Amino acid sequence: MNNPETANAWIIYRLLPNFQRLPVAQFRSRSEAESSLKVIRQMLPNTELILAFEVGPENPTTELNQPPAKEPNLQTSVNRELLKLFLISSRPVVSRVIHSFHRDNFACVSDWSPLVPTQNPGEVMSVLIKHLVANS
Repeated sequence: MNNPETANAWIIYRLLPNFQRLPVAQFRSRSEAESSLKVIRQMLPNTELILAFEVGPENPTTELNQPPAKEPNLQTSVNRELLKLFLISSRPVVSRVIHSFHRDNFACVSDWSPLVPTQNPGEVMSVLIKHLVANS
């Protein structure tokens, strides 16, 4: 999750034993991260989750003042709506759906969060946050 494109990001982590943490989802804005954290906590009430702001290695003071990156091929005057997809099922089913969305050119496989185990045995979760053009 730490790459140059997302040097500064709000990240939801699942807390694991022995002070380990597993990234669940990553966001550019705090409000998106907080609203998603609320939904994930409702869906997984027995899972310990935290929200953290990660500052990347490349000159963090200048990046904090820059506006968020714009999605390609979207005009700034077009209304955009935030879509949040949560897939929860067995690992093979979640992977199959993610790859199906990729084949349909809806979302790249890399746009999804890593597969995160839920509190139910054999079940995983992945999250996709996407901006779509809103029809008025």
